[in-house]
Amino acid sequence: MKSLLSRDIIYSIARHSNWRESGIADWLRKEQVYAGPQDWIKFVRLFLLGLGGSFLISGIIFFFAYNWADMHKFVKLGLIEVLVLGVTFAAVFTKLSSTVKNVLLTASTMLVGVLFAVFGQIYQTGANAYDFFLGWTMCVVLWVVVARFQPLWFIFLLLLNTTFVLYTQQVATHWSFAVVLDAMFILNAAAVVIWEALAAKGRVGIQYRWFPRLVGLAAITVITISMISALFESIDHDYGLAYLLGAVMYGAGIAYGLKVRDIFYLTALPFSAIAVVTAILVRIGENVPEIMLLLATIFVVGSITLLIQYLGRLNRQWHGR
Repeated sequence: MKSLLSRDIIYSIARHSNWRESGIADWLRKEQVYAGPQDWIKFVRLFLLGLGGSFLISGIIFFFAYNWADMHKFVKLGLIEVLVLGVTFAAVFTKLSSTVKNVLLTASTMLVGVLFAVFGQIYQTGANAYDFFLGWTMCVVLWVVVARFQPLWFIFLLLLNTTFVLYTQQVATHWSFAVVLDAMFILNAAAVVIWEALAAKGRVGIQYRWFPRLVGLAAITVITISMISALFESIDHDYGLAYLLGAVMYGAGIAYGLKVRDIFYLTALPFSAIAVVTAILVRIGENVPEIMLLLATIFVVGSITLLIQYLGRLNRQWHGR
């Protein structure tokens, strides 16, 4: 039975006892807290598996690029369709591990994009670029839902963002820059909320949190830029929606970070607020830029120093170090 004591708890116990460092190290190795040979073998296997999948897709793409002129259009489409079907059937109907199946589904997702690109190139459909990404996105929704694989989710979200941005550039050209940023924030923030909700219910693994943190950082960056741009442009571009979304984000994000003891939200959100307040100071002091720049610099240095001190105390309180 795996021990319930984490590394942080062991370190906390060690500071208040006479437990020697050698004993701590032996215990951590015994309880498999430290990475052992089997852990490294598993890491290498997964790394090589992902690398092999990437090389497979790259090889297919370069094969078509090199032999494009000499291949009949039915051969081009037929080969890609066979590859899509073969990889998908291997992921669904074989007895491979779940990780291998998820990697195969990710490869199938990329091959669908290649198929759409080849089809559009052969028949010159004349469709907008967003149509291409929209079709690609819609065709892989089922795989994304079934797989629950973070890299595949990330690719899917990247496709959604690309589709939306291209749509605003080619169709909804009347949308303001602020509205586009606000909509992108809603899209990415919703993805983070869904992931966190599924993680709380045990539907997705919580060992690796790079997906919600990467997407959350993108959402925070987007809404921060939107709030700052509204200061120097005009609030009429989105009628203050960015500030409303920002207020909800700060309140909900910090409350959630404190609840689940996730230092990421308590770091990224205050830095966003510091950037917005600094922009407000600069905007107010446009008539006296030298003085206001000095005040803004003092504010940034002071606020970041206080934030780091607070986070350090909070981390010691949570983890005992």
